[in-house]
Amino acid sequence: MTRALIITLIFVAVFTIFTAVFAISANKAEVRLLPKWVWVLLCILVPFFGGLLYLMVGRPLRAKPSGPTGKTKRVVAPDDDPNFLKDLSEKLKREEDDTKDDKSK
Repeated sequence: MTRALIITLIFVAVFTIFTAVFAISANKAEVRLLPKWVWVLLCILVPFFGGLLYLMVGRPLRAKPSGPTGKTKRVVAPDDDPNFLKDLSEKLKREEDDTKDDKSK
């Protein structure tokens, strides 16, 4: 019995800290229903239910995809970006031409 109580108290404490930090780190303009500071207080003062309520109705919704096709822009590594590779090859050609001109003088 005591072991279950200790585990339950630890769970509630961790959940309270998690939801309070999650509420604190949320963008104030995106938090729903109540002001951000009220959600933080609810998470701390009403440990389990305040955090559960924040996660269900107060937290910001996921950002909607943006872009022309409605999909989020994917970050491309420089070595996979055709524009970067083209610019790099042009820069290398210019440098090569500059070194040939320097050697011919």
